Amino acid sequence: MIKEPKQVLIVGGSGFIGTKLAEVLLQAGSHVVIADIVPPRVKDSRVGYFHVDFAKDSIDLHIIRECDAVINLAGAPISKRWTRGYKKVMYESRVATTRKLVALIGQLETKPKVLVNASASGFYGDCKEELLQEGHECGTDFLAELCRDWEAEALKAESFGVRVVCIRTANVLGPGGLLTALTPLFKKGLGGYFGSGAQRMPWIHWKDIVRVYLFALDTEISGPVNVGAGNTPTQKELFCALQKSIHAPFLWRIPYFVARIVIGEFAQALVGSQNTDSHKLHDAGFAHEFSNADQALDDIVRASNT
Repeated sequence: MIKEPKQVLIVGGSGFIGTKLAEVLLQAGSHVVIADIVPPRVKDSRVGYFHVDFAKDSIDLHIIRECDAVINLAGAPISKRWTRGYKKVMYESRVATTRKLVALIGQLETKPKVLVNASASGFYGDCKEELLQEGHECGTDFLAELCRDWEAEALKAESFGVRVVCIRTANVLGPGGLLTALTPLFKKGLGGYFGSGAQRMPWIHWKDIVRVYLFALDTEISGPVNVGAGNTPTQKELFCALQKSIHAPFLWRIPYFVARIVIGEFAQALVGSQNTDSHKLHDAGFAHEFSNADQALDDIVRASNT
C-alpha cells in the first residue's frame, strides 16, 4: 500500500498491469501520468495522458517534470514468433525506451526519487536446477541479453541520485498474461508443456506483481529483484495445475523441435529453466498473498467466472 500520495509517471501504463497500478495509486490519493501509444483504460481527472512512443519519438521534458516516481513497463509482447525484425522491435521498445527515459531524468532539475523498471527472470537464461539469486551472471541467449541491456540502461539513473529497482518479472498469472494465451488451447484439449516439462518456471499472481511495484515505490529496496512466488515449480507441474483449475481434458508433451518450427526462437525461452530465489524481496518485508499455484489459479478462474 502507498504510504503517501505521489505523482507517478507510468510508461507503458495502458496495459493490464499499468491499469491496475493506476487504480491503486488513485485510491491512495496519488496523481498518475501515463505515457503510452494507446490511451489509458482508467478514466479519472487525476490521470494525465501523453500519446508517445519512446522508442521512436522525441520526448518533451514536461512529461516527467514534477513526478515523484517513475514506473517503466514499456515493451512489445514477448509471446510472439521471434523473427529477426520482431526481435529488433522487442529490443528497441525496451532498451531504447529506457535509455530515453533515463536521459530525460538526467535533464530534470528536481529528479524523481525512484525508477522502478520492468525486467524478467529470462535474464538468467537456462540454468537448469541452479538456485538463482540476483547476483548470478546473465545468460547468453537473446532474451537474457535483452534483459541485461534493459537493466543496464535503467541503472544509469543511479548516477543522478535516483534509486533504481529492476523487477525481474516471473510469468504473470492473470488476465492479459500467460493464461490469456494458454487457457483457450487447454480447454480445447490442445494444451501442453514444452520439451521434458522439467524446466523450472517462476510465476506470480497478477495481484502480487502489482503489490511488488507499489512496494518498490515506498521501500529502500534497490537493484535487480526476483519476484517469483513460493518454490519454483516445473513447467509440467504448473501447467498441470492450470489443467486442473479449468478442467481441461488433456495435457500433451510438445517436443522442442515442433515448438521451434511453429514459434521460432521463442521456443528457446519456453524450454529454459530459471529456479529463482526471492529472498531479497522477502527480506525487505514483502509477503506474497499467493504462494501456491493451485490457490492462485483457482482465484483467477473463480474471478473470471463471476
